[in-house]
Amino acid sequence: MANEIPIRNIYYMLSYVYDVLKEGDNVHLSNEEFDNIYDLFGKILVNGLNLLIKRGFNREYICVSDELPVLRGKIAVNDTLKRQSFILGKLSCEYDELSPNVLFNQIIKASIITLINYKELDKQIKEQLIYINRYFQEIEVIRLQKSHFSRIRYHRNNRFYKLIIDICELIYDEVLVASQKGETIFKDFIRDNRMAALYEKFILNFYKKELSSILVYSPIFQWEKDADFEHIGESFLPVMRTDIVLQNEKRQLIIDAKYYTNALQIRNVGETKKLISGNLYQIYTYINNSTFIGEKAGMLIYPVVDTELDFVYSIQGKKIYVKTLNLNTRWENIYGRLKEIAAGI
Repeated sequence: MANEIPIRNIYYMLSYVYDVLKEGDNVHLSNEEFDNIYDLFGKILVNGLNLLIKRGFNREYICVSDELPVLRGKIAVNDTLKRQSFILGKLSCEYDELSPNVLFNQIIKASIITLINYKELDKQIKEQLIYINRYFQEIEVIRLQKSHFSRIRYHRNNRFYKLIIDICELIYDEVLVASQKGETIFKDFIRDNRMAALYEKFILNFYKKELSSILVYSPIFQWEKDADFEHIGESFLPVMRTDIVLQNEKRQLIIDAKYYTNALQIRNVGETKKLISGNLYQIYTYINNSTFIGEKAGMLIYPVVDTELDFVYSIQGKKIYVKTLNLNTRWENIYGRLKEIAAGI
């Protein structure tokens, strides 16, 4: 199951989540073999950064303070008097300079260094990153924080950075600890929450791309609250944020992608395995609170563990499907299974 997902399939999943992987001027790695997910991240960075270097770094105006023999920008009067720069025939000046030493490139440099310090990284990829890092000599080394990524703003002239920054954020989220020797240690990407988020976004974006005649979206459903009642603590109600909704004029299918190690559980010794009750309650609540007028159904999609599941129930006239998706198989089988799951809509 999940701990045996071929790296190639993770590449395809990333391709749908970060659609820029499919662009002609970016990376195509589906035919390459990787020993671990970080080799894949490293290779994506290598290919993306080689293109970035050819295109040119994003530059922004930054304020520079310097002592100069001629006036540039404006005089920093207090600094000039404090340092007595005028005795040496200089002025403390402040001026704006177009520089590549900006947050985009600082994030990338920090991520390159993180991967270089990863002992398990493929030797060739590491050498390529070391070579690329020479182009970042002007870039300040920062101690990367999660807040740095939220400060990034994209526009038409820097959108080509998006894939690279997204990969850098994935790398940042996976760093477990950096030892005193500078060696990087990563979490287990395939077992942690990042893979669960990737699984959900992959299925959503797969259907957005592959189902052109069907509305594919991820709405928030509102609780069907009684209008004539004064609700106390209304703000504490949980948000019903759906994973995937497939919809046409007549039918709506609400899908919840559950990246669990097991879709079936044993609650008490001696009992047979049962579906996880909370997941069924959740999808049933989504159906009941959907305002769609036509036929409504729900579906839980788990990755395959021991056996494949293909269940269907009708509860109070509403169908609920439970299906599995085998990620440890050829990509063509994954593609076909997802199309088969959506065929009924």
